[in-house]
Amino acid sequence: MKTTNQLNSKQIFEIILQLGIVFLVLAFCAKLLSPFVMPILWAIIFAIILFPIFNFLQKKLKGRKSLASFLIISIILVILFVPAFYFFSAVTSNILDLKTQIETNTLKIHAPTQNIKDWPIIGNKLYDFLYATSTNLEQAMIDYREPIVEISKKIAGSIVSSAVGFLQIILSIIIAGVFMVSSSAQKLATNFIMRIAGNRGKEILNISTSTVQQVVKGILGVAVIQTIIQAIGLFLCGVPFAGILTLVCLMLSIIQIGPIIVNIGVIVYLFSTGDSNTAAIFWTVYFFLSGLSDNVLKPILLGKGAVVPMLVIFLGVIGGFIMSGFIGMFVGPIVFSIGYKLFASWLEDLPEEVNG
Repeated sequence: MKTTNQLNSKQIFEIILQLGIVFLVLAFCAKLLSPFVMPILWAIIFAIILFPIFNFLQKKLKGRKSLASFLIISIILVILFVPAFYFFSAVTSNILDLKTQIETNTLKIHAPTQNIKDWPIIGNKLYDFLYATSTNLEQAMIDYREPIVEISKKIAGSIVSSAVGFLQIILSIIIAGVFMVSSSAQKLATNFIMRIAGNRGKEILNISTSTVQQVVKGILGVAVIQTIIQAIGLFLCGVPFAGILTLVCLMLSIIQIGPIIVNIGVIVYLFSTGDSNTAAIFWTVYFFLSGLSDNVLKPILLGKGAVVPMLVIFLGVIGGFIMSGFIGMFVGPIVFSIGYKLFASWLEDLPEEVNG
């Protein structure tokens, strides 16, 4: 007859073996899904944002969910592809034009005015750089080769990252359309949250969806609107390489810095090369107001719903960018804001003896 110790040892071994197999399967599944984590996360976010529209449309179409989802996704893809095509065409054209002018030695930069020297801190250095490029561009490229190469690499990396991020967004939108139609996917997500949160699952689910909608409007909506305002000014004032500058403005707006850096450079360019100070002053006021527009837009778009502190959004944006690049700038603040709201909700649920 086997002893109790032998039985216990066998049971422990079997439990360890079973757990090992389970963790091995989970690790293998996680490895397979790792390339799709960001697109799926984006798809969940899009599905939450678009679900009210989907719900309204499918009722109008007498319950035809597939058709409602197809119409929504098709319209979104058209809206994305048309401006993206013109935007990337403008950026590509600017880059090719700059490359051609440099190769043919036809790139001309106007000489700066003496007034730039009077500017505090950066006046003399900026004047020397602009004067050197206007008189002998080739020598200036040699003298300032390292910072120019470094900036060029960052711009090129940003463009490539933007293109990859755009393709990931397209994939996520298509997956979001499937999520909205699939009742099994919705049930799976709900059951998962209920399984983790227990009796407070529905409340946490409501907090999560509300936070996603509010943060997306407050971050992406403001960034896009502010970039559109910037783009109008950049293209109308005649500043060179407006497409590239618009891309930079979009990135700076998303990471909560704002287009102030671009605006300063544009204002310097207008005052140093423009024939009319009146026009330069007008565009200075325009870009100044454009840079402050987010202070008006954020309270409007964020509304009075699930508002989170700006520090949470800022940390989410920076952390998301470090972790996942361009798409992380979007996903980071959303996920971090959801985590913040869930944590705050958990803190409020104090035991009765503490409340008493």
